[in-house]
Amino acid sequence: MEDKSWPSKEMWSYLPEYIFLLAPDLRILWHNHTLTLPEETAYCYEIIHGRQDPPAGCPAVRALEEERPVKAFMRAEGLDKDFYVSVVPIKKEDEVVALWHLAVEIPRDSSLEKDLLYHTYEIIGQLAAGLSHDIKNMLTAALGELQILSLLARDKPQLQRRYQKLTEILNKISFFAQKLCGLGNTRKEKELLNLSQVLKDLLPIIRALCPAHVKLKLEIEPAIGMIQFNRAMVEQIVLNIFLNALQAVQGKGKISIKTRQEEGFVVLTVEDDGVGIQSEVIKKIFDPYFTTKEEGSGLGLSMVKRFVEEAGGKIKVSSQEGVGSRFEVWFPTVK
Repeated sequence: MEDKSWPSKEMWSYLPEYIFLLAPDLRILWHNHTLTLPEETAYCYEIIHGRQDPPAGCPAVRALEEERPVKAFMRAEGLDKDFYVSVVPIKKEDEVVALWHLAVEIPRDSSLEKDLLYHTYEIIGQLAAGLSHDIKNMLTAALGELQILSLLARDKPQLQRRYQKLTEILNKISFFAQKLCGLGNTRKEKELLNLSQVLKDLLPIIRALCPAHVKLKLEIEPAIGMIQFNRAMVEQIVLNIFLNALQAVQGKGKISIKTRQEEGFVVLTVEDDGVGIQSEVIKKIFDPYFTTKEEGSGLGLSMVKRFVEEAGGKIKVSSQEGVGSRFEVWFPTVK
């Protein structure tokens, strides 16, 4: 007897979302009426992406290899659309035999990407705040114990010097924890900001992220114009571009971060001597969902560009393979 509690195949067929049942080799076994396929055997990457093999970061490939549900944002070149994709493996006797593939179209003018990014930063902020709170509690206890030891070593100058050194180190850690606590603050209100000061406030985090084999050079101009911007977004713009530079440096290298004043703008420059960007790739780096990283979402630089341009600014990038890259973010100043 048919189970009426489940939707019929006809109901699934006429849902507006793109729904596929895929074989392990990514052949389309079944699909709803949202998409029209040729009569011959079709693979999802041929129809969706217009290519002969799966794209980098394909959620279906990841779900198959990792044997777990995978969610991702994807740009479907073959359909000229953006999608939020969810792929769930179907297992039989511990073997993946098929994949359910659901794709929900994201309208071009949708604010979903921005809302999701704010949500991501909010989660980061909550985690950072909780972590820094625990660190500060432990540091308070450590400093208290250290003060007791200093009293016991009052007549021992060598131990007193060690006490001073340890106190200095713990205070630096406390300062770093305080800065970490503010990371990810998602208050959306704009405020008057000095870009150089924001950068200085981020330096403890930037230095902590920078490994020993990468030399960091700073040229921060203090006397620059004020910008009207959301502070959390400025912090994320700086960190995003810095992390891209850091990932481009393989082995020993250097990264320079500069601020300067131009007519009507304050400019942030991040330059590295890393691997550089291929000429055919540099045209796509600001496209939503484009990424050359296995674990990347392709939203970072796209969102940076979007936030800056919405505020009346602009981004410039130049790069040469084997030499390095230079990113400039131009923030309009308040008149």
